[in-house]
Amino acid sequence: MRKFSYSKGLPVLMVLTIMAIAAFQVYWLSKAYDRERRNLEMRTNFMFRETVFDLQGSKLKLDKLVTDSSPVTKVFIQKELQGKRRHGNHGADQKVINMVDILTRKVRDSTSKTILIRGSDTVRLSNKNLSGRRNRLVQFLFDVDSVQDSLRVKELQMAYARKLEEQNVSVPFIIRRVKTEETEKPVFNQVTLGFQNPITYELNLGSTTSFLLKRISIPILFSVFLVAFTFLSFSLLYGNLLRQRRLADIKNEFISNITHELKTPIATVSVAIEAMRSFNASMDPQRSKEYLDISANELQRLSLLVDKVLKLSMFEKKEIELRYELLDMKELVDEVTSSMRLQFEKKGAQVTTHAEGDTHLDGDRLHLVSVIFNLLDNALKYSTDHAEISLTIKGLSNKVQLIIADSGIGIPAEYQGRIFEKFFRVPTGNLHNAKGYGLGLSYVSHVITKHHGTIRVESEEGDGSKFYITLPKHQA
Repeated sequence: MRKFSYSKGLPVLMVLTIMAIAAFQVYWLSKAYDRERRNLEMRTNFMFRETVFDLQGSKLKLDKLVTDSSPVTKVFIQKELQGKRRHGNHGADQKVINMVDILTRKVRDSTSKTILIRGSDTVRLSNKNLSGRRNRLVQFLFDVDSVQDSLRVKELQMAYARKLEEQNVSVPFIIRRVKTEETEKPVFNQVTLGFQNPITYELNLGSTTSFLLKRISIPILFSVFLVAFTFLSFSLLYGNLLRQRRLADIKNEFISNITHELKTPIATVSVAIEAMRSFNASMDPQRSKEYLDISANELQRLSLLVDKVLKLSMFEKKEIELRYELLDMKELVDEVTSSMRLQFEKKGAQVTTHAEGDTHLDGDRLHLVSVIFNLLDNALKYSTDHAEISLTIKGLSNKVQLIIADSGIGIPAEYQGRIFEKFFRVPTGNLHNAKGYGLGLSYVSHVITKHHGTIRVESEEGDGSKFYITLPKHQA
């Protein structure tokens, strides 16, 4: 149950978390998109109304309202506008108020024919003059209908395009005339001109998606970065947890195997000593020699195993320093092959050595000998009887290369990238005599790396393996 929750529950929880974060970001971006869309609609509709009224106002002739003898026209228009807004005179319609706004602005621009009155300034008008100017204003407003016919859609589109360009709003749009209809709710993308024969202009925006996405590009990038960063973090975390779990399983298997292997030589030596004690084996020189040989072999195997584990541990903790000296790789190879002669003969292996060029280099004798020993031991271990093993040493310009080839079972392609991992062992199928702990090649890789060299393997399953070791001749 615990294994299920780890291998299945944790990924599901991570996926749900990432989906929740992504969903929140989508919701947040959709809200930001809607907010920008509403703001764009308000801005474009406001600029549309402003453009229509400005264009209409530019075509109006104010000679009927503003003359050389009319210094108080401005006051009159302002009073008309304030009266309509204060008393809620809806009979004149909102477009009348808009028109009065335009007239007020136009009159303000005609500063040579008007005067500005602020605060407590007072202008007294006779009832007769006041009535006359009011009549002239009403007559003028109804005469505006003749101006609206001069507004062309193309002209309005050009003016509106200039307005959008001034505001840095790049969106497609269409302006057209539509049928004027009375509605209970205001239609913000429509503008109606005229009183007796009203004309309505309607603004329709095209696709605004690209513009809106550009407006929220920074939030989008932030959301993508957040989701991607979360996904990457969870992926690395989960991968690390899986590696730790695999390492823990391998370590447990290693402890189980090595415990059994440690018990075997200890038990064998104990039995030999007990036999010599109990059966007076010391009186028989031949039997004594046999028991001593057994004990010596088992103790040597035990010593090699312990030495290998200790060396690897020291390398990983970086507690060991290499003692460099001038060495000849050819001599190191001859030394190891000579010490392993009995093992080669026992397996019927044929070992050949070939050297060319200057094979001298700076290195640590003890560890380089161990490297050669491990590789040759593996060549024997994973080969059948009458194996063929060749060692080639090449002295290059500033490097020495050692190639160890065998005719063994080979390494499957899917495992070749992992053979230098600690505790990793390639499945050997029916080759039950190939015992090991997954430490040899890991140790070899550490030594070569410490010497600033490289190691790689070429192998085909069933056709043997080749290990290429390249070391610099001189250490910096």
